[in-house]
Order: sequence, then C-alpha cells, then structure tokens
Amino acid sequence: MGKLEGKVALVTGGGSGIGRAVATLFAGEGATVAVNDIDEDSANKTVADIGSGLAVPADVADPESVRSMFGRVHSELGRLDVLVNCAGIAETADMDTEDMEARVQARIAEAMSGQGTRTHLDVTRSLSDEGWDRMIRVHLYGTFHCTREALKLMDDGGSIVNLSSVAGLTGLAAVPHYSAAKAGILGFTRAVAQEVGSRGVRVNAICPGWIETPMTEPIPPLLKMLAIGQTPLGRTGQPEEVAQTALFLASDDSSFFTGQWLSPNGGLVTI
Repeated sequence: MGKLEGKVALVTGGGSGIGRAVATLFAGEGATVAVNDIDEDSANKTVADIGSGLAVPADVADPESVRSMFGRVHSELGRLDVLVNCAGIAETADMDTEDMEARVQARIAEAMSGQGTRTHLDVTRSLSDEGWDRMIRVHLYGTFHCTREALKLMDDGGSIVNLSSVAGLTGLAAVPHYSAAKAGILGFTRAVAQEVGSRGVRVNAICPGWIETPMTEPIPPLLKMLAIGQTPLGRTGQPEEVAQTALFLASDDSSFFTGQWLSPNGGLVTI
C-alpha cells in the first residue's frame, strides 16, 4: 500500500519540473492527484502521463481563478487531504542574462585579484514595479491564495507543503524579488502551522538548492557552475529528490512535523 493511499492531493505548478515530479510520485503512492498549472496543456500532459487524476489549470496569482480551481477539486474529487504549493517563476530581474553573466564574471575576476569588487550588479535599482509585483504575486500571493482555499476543505486534518528556496534562507544577490517571496513563504508557513494545528493540519516548507528544472534553464551557465562549485556533493539536484521530501512531509511519516522546513540542497546551505 502506498504512503498516500486513498488521499486526494492538489499540486500546483504540476505541469513541469518539481511540481510534475511531485504529482507523479504522489500518484504512484496511491493518491488521486489534481494537477494545476497556468498552462492547461502542461497540466493535461502530466495527468495523461500519470494515467489518472484531474487537470485544473489556473493562475495561482489570481484569487478568483484559485477559488474556481478549488471548487472543481471539491465537486469532482469530494475532498482534499494534501496541498503542495509548487507553482513559481524564475527571472534574473529586468536585466539581460548575457549582461548579468558578464558582470558576475567580472566580479569573480576582481575578487580573485584581491583588489576588491568594483563591478556592480545593480539588480534592485533597475528592477521594475511590474517585475517585483509578478514575482511576489505568483510565489507569495499564490501560496496564500491556495492555502486559504485548501484550509476550507481540511476541517478533519491535512498536510500543506510550501515550496520555498535556499534563496529564502540566505538571499541571492541577483534575485532580490525571488528571495523576498521565498523568505515570505517561510514566515507564512510558520504562522499558519501555529494557527491550524488545532484542526490537525500540518504546514511545512521545502527549501531546495539548485535543481535541474525548466525554471532554472535560463540561468546563465556561469552562475550554475558557481552553484555546483559551492555545493559539497558537486552537482545540481533532480526534481525527483525534492519530490521525495514532499512525500515525507505529506505523509504520516512526518506526523510530528509542522512549522518546519527541510532543505534538499547538497550541502550548499547548512544553517
């Protein structure tokens, strides 16, 4: 018997990357999975590849779209036991990736010279309101919108797993908006865990390190090389490795975990 036998789970961002890996693993562990993605074709493809489940396309940044999605889950699947908030976007702010890579390379050379760093990244000073707002809305607002609706279906207990990042633990200079959103998710996770424990609902977070997904593909190769070089295990992670962490937090294996974060990051961050 699978670890999620008889459970109903909703996975946002399930059309690709970590979300797809989570949806696939959960289905293999016996769950009926509702797969969300902003791209309807991607959600449908995940469901088709799994061979079961329900595709529920929606933009998690839009509260009305989220309400409609949870309405479908309730009416068509009858309940909700697990929510995994995976939906997200990755950008290097309003800056050309080639320009960013050139600046990073210059900073590395300057640091190695021992003369101090003189090249400026200048991400925050050039970040647009639109770039900031979209990042915060997808990650932080999206996690809030989905959690709020999930809790309405979890009167008799459940598990919510939020995707944060090592960027939320330490900050990443090139993505201040992403770092802020992921740090906010950690604070939100802790607060909600304290609020809903009386209902038997557990709320935890995952803070992945550098994972090979479509979302990280646009990141300049030099930045990826730096991340691997700083990771003791000497490689990036795979979505399936994060999915295993999500399974632990979603299942009864983590029955005394709430308000916590786990970080599959290969040793990149050890706090």
